[in-house]
Amino acid sequence: MEQLHLKYQQKPWSETLKLVHFCMDKPPREPVRSAPDRPLLSCMEKIQRTLNAKSLFSVMNRLESLSKQKGLNAHISPSGSACYITSDMFYIEVQLEKNGNVVDVKLAHLGEAPVVCDDLVQHLRMKNYDAFGKILEDLSNLYQIPGNSEMKAKGYLALQALEKDLYSVSLLDRTQDVNRITEILHGKVGHLVPRTGGTPMTIEFYISPYQVLEAELNPGSQVCGTNAVVTVEGTDMLHKLPLSPLLVDPQAGGDSNPTFLPLTDELSMDLPAFFVLKFHQPIPMSSSSIEEIQGLTGIQITGLKLSPLYELIVQSNLKEKHSEDLSTDKSCFFVMIQNCFTLKCYHTRTPAFLSSSFIL
Repeated sequence: MEQLHLKYQQKPWSETLKLVHFCMDKPPREPVRSAPDRPLLSCMEKIQRTLNAKSLFSVMNRLESLSKQKGLNAHISPSGSACYITSDMFYIEVQLEKNGNVVDVKLAHLGEAPVVCDDLVQHLRMKNYDAFGKILEDLSNLYQIPGNSEMKAKGYLALQALEKDLYSVSLLDRTQDVNRITEILHGKVGHLVPRTGGTPMTIEFYISPYQVLEAELNPGSQVCGTNAVVTVEGTDMLHKLPLSPLLVDPQAGGDSNPTFLPLTDELSMDLPAFFVLKFHQPIPMSSSSIEEIQGLTGIQITGLKLSPLYELIVQSNLKEKHSEDLSTDKSCFFVMIQNCFTLKCYHTRTPAFLSSSFIL
């Protein structure tokens, strides 16, 4: 540090700052995990987060650096007022004013016209580069399918077909004035939020009775249920995926179940990919339901943890409050029923009504 200080004490701060930016723009050639390098990388990340991008130059620099960190390319337009973040399958155009303010952000997938992405615009205007970087990762993950660009494009086309079908199903038997809670409780797929730009399609499919009561007693309160993200991922095996929507007559009314076209060779293609529902946290599910899902999809679900139901209840409710090891050999729980009484429950290792196995 003393040698560095002597070397740069005669140089202006602007040159030192430029050198720091230049060094930070160079991503490591491969993930560095060795102990001597980790403190340096951590320090560089902290500097990048601390620098407040206010000018056009600093915003461009931040976008270039973030793009390289995510494995993407970045180019500045000849006019210097736009930054292009590119990959083989998509590109993002960020238009900026001379003072660094964001004018617009457009996203274009391979073969599609660019469209304005409001979520990307909001993240950049709020200087939320972490959220912007997360969307860049989500966009790149859409194309993590084995094969060439054509194969990756087919995988994205299959995801679009699934999203259109899910959205059409969500509109079946739906009245115009239905609220979000009603959609979750009684909708055919729950409360569905279509994919916008880099934000994946989300389905909110469960909400607890306590949350329903809170929503009824406190109108306007933002209660959040259980969500799942709809996406596509690559695999070593081929699966037949649709290349166009399969729902038959989505405008048909009534309570009948929706009808889908068969996966013929004209409407589908064998791809090294499958559709995935991603949860934000582990979801407990009975082993019989897991077996039924595997039978319907033909895909073996791995990485499962078998636990009794009451152990999952204890872990999910007490893990954040108690750091010590949680033992459920003999457990006693108190539940406060507001304005009523206290319910005291005892659990041993062999409760007959809780002995079935659940998978986390």
